[in-house]
Amino acid sequence: MIEIKLNILDCTLRDGGYYNEWDFEAEMVTEYLDSVAEAGLEFVELGLRQFSNAKYRGAHAYTTREYLDSLDLPKGPSYGVMIDAKTVLSENISQQDCIDRLFLDAAEEKISLVRVAAHFREVSECLPMLQRLKDKGYIVGLNIMQASLQSDLDLIKLSELISRWDCIDVVYFADSLGSMDISDVERVHNSLRSNWDGELGFHAHNNKGQAITNAMKAIELGCNWIDCTVTGMGRGAGNAETEYLLMQPIIQRPMEKLIPLFNLVVTRFDAMKKICGWGASVPYYIGALKNIHPTYVQELCSDASLQSSLLPGILKDLGDTAQPQVFNKTVLENVKSSIVRQEEHIEGEIVPNILAGKEVLLVAQTDSTVKYQRAIADYATKKNAILISINFPKLAPSLAYDYIIVSHNEKFREDEYAYQNTQCPFIAPKKLFSDNTLDVAFDYGFSIKENVFKTNGSYSEIPFRLTFAYAIGFCIDAGADKVKLAGFSGFDKDDPRQKEMEFFLSILSQTDLKLFSLTPTSFSIEERSIYAI
Repeated sequence: MIEIKLNILDCTLRDGGYYNEWDFEAEMVTEYLDSVAEAGLEFVELGLRQFSNAKYRGAHAYTTREYLDSLDLPKGPSYGVMIDAKTVLSENISQQDCIDRLFLDAAEEKISLVRVAAHFREVSECLPMLQRLKDKGYIVGLNIMQASLQSDLDLIKLSELISRWDCIDVVYFADSLGSMDISDVERVHNSLRSNWDGELGFHAHNNKGQAITNAMKAIELGCNWIDCTVTGMGRGAGNAETEYLLMQPIIQRPMEKLIPLFNLVVTRFDAMKKICGWGASVPYYIGALKNIHPTYVQELCSDASLQSSLLPGILKDLGDTAQPQVFNKTVLENVKSSIVRQEEHIEGEIVPNILAGKEVLLVAQTDSTVKYQRAIADYATKKNAILISINFPKLAPSLAYDYIIVSHNEKFREDEYAYQNTQCPFIAPKKLFSDNTLDVAFDYGFSIKENVFKTNGSYSEIPFRLTFAYAIGFCIDAGADKVKLAGFSGFDKDDPRQKEMEFFLSILSQTDLKLFSLTPTSFSIEERSIYAI
């Protein structure tokens, strides 16, 4: 029997990029490349190669020839990139032309391996791109995503199909949802092996803390390509950790060769992991059990406005949707809201001029409000102000609010019981709360229109789902010509919520409404003092 070489492929710069938009610091990249070369890695995947330019992404999202020319790639490993099959399948030109646009012949590139990642349903369409890559001289890999969701029969049929293709060097199956255990690894392996007698690879995810165990099972079964990343950095819960994998008895590399890699973990990656939060956790474990796409969990875990105690319930509801394994932003927003389907337009009723000539004070539920709540109470009494809480006043409930305003985001889910058991009347789009016993005093609607803010008497057009924008629309339609704010301290400058508020405020500045903050704020709002006479 011929012994087949085991190939360890580190894909940190590709899979890890889902956490930092593939924007790695140059010094870190150099240290990383040196350390994985010293550790004796057979292959290093440097990133993606793609056409998409919809938003800013770093160099390793594209891994262009020009960028690779700027890297001093250490000798030892062979280098590669990955393309997503949909990058090619979605273009209006032939697959061959797409590959020609993305790649020169292998002899003219610094990479020798190209892996094509395809969902199960896409694989049958991928032959032209795989063949073109082979004709250009590359080692060609086919990565089958979400393989464990397929039946044995479907996997066997697929293996029969790809066994007829002579352009693939290695077929990978990926535990995309992190739901596999060793029995799943064996089942998928055996089904693919029924017809495919070429090299097999495995890409583990660590949702259940089993990435290393599953990788070892794959090797035991005969898989001779195994993926890993430094500290497991990768989409969702991440992957099998390179530093742990290389210490497994069947792989064990000389300890002295691993010292630079260990240093890299301590000096670079541990800090990144604390900030970004990849790795096994309760939310990722639930996601794996429910076959939930990892981006759902990643988005929820990174949402600073969401109480962590809500994640299990939201994940349970995501698991009950029609296709939890397919990420859909609208589905996520609908499930987070836990009300009814999020809609882009909801009519309301004409608002009377209840705020005309009145002092109006909108209060955000922040630590700043807690700090200044006595001053807010005194101000409201002195000015006979209409006091409106943005979402439920859980941080400063003792203030004598006239109304609570809530629109359409997940804030309702966070405090559903409290919302339903308060005597304070609400300003809300009643249709969204028709199944709940809210005392909606004013049924005010909204319409989501990009880059637009406009009031229409019974609803306002707002640029995105922002309760503050909805509240301002109501105040204008209710006759207010100036609005005071309290507790709007702001967020970090890079926080998406800060950017969203600033964008809305820039639109609002073009209206006649006068806006003042009575407490300190980092938003672009003119300040006054709540203590002034």
